[in-house]
Amino acid sequence: MAVRNGIVTLTTDFGTVDGFAGALRGAVLGAAPGLRVVDITHDVPPRSVRDGAFALRCAAPCFPPGTVHLGVVDPGVGSDRRLLVIVDHGMQHVYVGPDNGLFSYVLDVARAFETHEIDIGAFPSASATFHGRDILGPVAGRIAGGADPLAVGPPVAEPLRLPRHVEPMGAREGRVLQVDRFGNLVTTLRPLGGDVVVDVGGVRVARHVRCYAELVPGEPGWYVGSLGLIEVALGDGSAAQAIQRGLDAPVRLL
Repeated sequence: MAVRNGIVTLTTDFGTVDGFAGALRGAVLGAAPGLRVVDITHDVPPRSVRDGAFALRCAAPCFPPGTVHLGVVDPGVGSDRRLLVIVDHGMQHVYVGPDNGLFSYVLDVARAFETHEIDIGAFPSASATFHGRDILGPVAGRIAGGADPLAVGPPVAEPLRLPRHVEPMGAREGRVLQVDRFGNLVTTLRPLGGDVVVDVGGVRVARHVRCYAELVPGEPGWYVGSLGLIEVALGDGSAAQAIQRGLDAPVRLL
């Protein structure tokens, strides 16, 4: 991958109250001061790899070729879990972070990618509790500055993966993948091309709309969201609260 645009994105569960997000940004810029560092989010719920994976899936494809995405949602920091650099040859993006499934959802839609393990022995003074600052940040900065992303260490056959975030085309059974901050239920199912009834854990939602605005207050309905997946919403409210269904609830198309 030869393209570099000087952009590094950050996706973490650090929050913004403490100085950890700032330290990570400084570590990236310390490796290459001319970079542009862009926050995707620092509000991933603590230790929630799944939420971090969803944030990256929503935002990473919006960035231009040559972007380096640094993800640090790392409850296993200091353990023997691996640190990875993943090159998506189709999008020409690079992902840097722990091998815990954080990049699963972007890899679900990647056409071709290569993975290498970062040689942490090259960072003997790294803190056991802050690999983001002491290893991942500098690596991301160097790669964004032009270093070879595949020279960080040995190749890895396959990174750890979460269950796929999208079912095969034509599937009628899936699950709730995500509950967004508005209480909408994002499913793993794609539309079948016509009106169906969406059954979420035994609660049936028949109204098919194009967008939220077509729902009256308190009315449930389903639509195709910005990721191309079926979502269930409630007019001016939270579908998750109204129908009392959440993550991993079974979903069927009837």
